[in-house]
Amino acid sequence: VTMDAQHKLQAQMSGTTATVVIQDHNQGKLTFSHVADSTAVLGTWKDNSKKSLAAYVMTRDHKPNLKGERARIEKAGGRVVFDGYANHRVYAKNGRYPGLNMSRCLGDLVGHSDAGCSCEPDVSEHKLSPLDHVLLLCSDGVWEFITAQEAVDLVSEFDAPRAMLAAERLAKWAWDRWIQEEGGAVVDDITVVLVYLQNAQGRNNGVEGAESA
Repeated sequence: VTMDAQHKLQAQMSGTTATVVIQDHNQGKLTFSHVADSTAVLGTWKDNSKKSLAAYVMTRDHKPNLKGERARIEKAGGRVVFDGYANHRVYAKNGRYPGLNMSRCLGDLVGHSDAGCSCEPDVSEHKLSPLDHVLLLCSDGVWEFITAQEAVDLVSEFDAPRAMLAAERLAKWAWDRWIQEEGGAVVDDITVVLVYLQNAQGRNNGVEGAESA
């Protein structure tokens, strides 16, 4: 808000998702905090043989059509409208703006003031197990055409020293899926942050990120 008022950043009709995960090595836990729809996924070995991973979605996407989100938006005077294609969007009571397909975000100040959007994060904790192997934090462009299980299976083919290659491969796969499904007409933001949890004690050891759009 301050930067917008100082004209250093235009945040009235632009904003961002945010997903933050803190790994507490002393207490052996992860703390998740997020707004919007950059989903966090945990890949955990199914058993001690460590032959296959199960994918667990650790954050809930803040979509306008969720019961609680819609109720807050409408109480604040906003509207939730299906766009006729794929998404429910948030609009001001008497306007065709901001048109967001998420109900919480950082920035998008008009959406907060006129349409009931929120910047309050959901916060949760997860007690780490020795079987918890890999953590993915990815923007919605990754998850549009790739399931959590598919993503975890792909990165399981790489070990921690090849974390960057794993992140790049997942980003490239997401890009290819967009081209295949949309005929090259559009590709959403694709960002991958990948952490091999049992190798993340040192700086940049098993922690990498990649972008494709």
